[in-house]
Amino acid sequence: MDWIFSFIILVTALFLIGFAFIAVIKPASAKHFLRQFASSAQAHYSEQLIRIVFGLCLILYASQMQFMHFHLALGWLIVITSLGLLGVPWRWHKRFADKVIPWVIRLLPVYAIGCLVLGGVLVYGILG
Repeated sequence: MDWIFSFIILVTALFLIGFAFIAVIKPASAKHFLRQFASSAQAHYSEQLIRIVFGLCLILYASQMQFMHFHLALGWLIVITSLGLLGVPWRWHKRFADKVIPWVIRLLPVYAIGCLVLGGVLVYGILG
C-alpha cells in the first residue's frame, strides 16, 4: 500500500513542478487553469476529493519521508481545510476564488516558484 501513497505524492509533486514550468513558458495556459478553480459545483467537489486523497497520502506516508513532521503537518492542513471547504456551499468557494485568483495571477511568477519549491521538497521527501 505504501507504494500507492508514494506514487500519488510523486505524481502531485511532478504536477506542481510541471505547473511551475508551464506558468513560465505558457502563462496564458496557467492562468486559464487557475481560473477553473471552484468554477462549478463539480470542480469544487472534485478539487476537494483530490486534495483529501493527497493529504491522506501525506499523513499515511510521512513517517517514511524526509522532513517527516513538515509532511505530516502539511497533510493534516490539506485534509482539514478540504473538509472545511466541503462543508461550505461551492458558491462561497467560488466567491473566494474570484477574489483570490486574480491576485495569484498577478503574482504568477512567485506562485510558480512556490510550486517548484514545494514539488521539489515532496520529491526529496520521497526519494531523499
